[in-house]
Amino acid sequence: MVLGVRDTSLSSFMPAVNNLTNELLEAEKSHHRLERDLRALRKRLGATLMLRNTVQEDVNKAVRSQAMESAKAEERLLNMDFVTAKAKELGNRKEKAEAQLVSRKMDKSITHQAIVQLSEDVAALKQETIPLKKKLEPYMDLSPSPSLAQVKIEEAKRELAALDSQLEMNMDFK
Repeated sequence: MVLGVRDTSLSSFMPAVNNLTNELLEAEKSHHRLERDLRALRKRLGATLMLRNTVQEDVNKAVRSQAMESAKAEERLLNMDFVTAKAKELGNRKEKAEAQLVSRKMDKSITHQAIVQLSEDVAALKQETIPLKKKLEPYMDLSPSPSLAQVKIEEAKRELAALDSQLEMNMDFK
């Protein structure tokens, strides 16, 4: 290393050493500043790499999720196509069966729907007859023929007369 002095005197040597010391201090300062900047860059690089990894994982998850959703959508589409085809087939079969029934002149009153409707009508009529049956209940023990009804009336009159006489006897004893 060359000091760059004019002569070898101490007065020339000291400023040269001072200059070199100043240069050394400036170099160390610059070195520390560069190290600090390097540490900051390393921190930012680490954070950026972590963020990149997180973003990459999210992208991978999104791709997997999209693939699964795509598969589900494909399956639903296939199911929808199947159901549509089945509905058309069943519609055609129904039309053929109806045409066959018309050609055989089938009575509509024996169809399932007509029988269900009749059953509902019968149930409604049964509900309507319940109050009527309750009204007729007192008359149910009467006989259907007029002569038997007359006999029952006579029996009831005799029972009433017997009860009357018994009541009078009870009244007389008191």
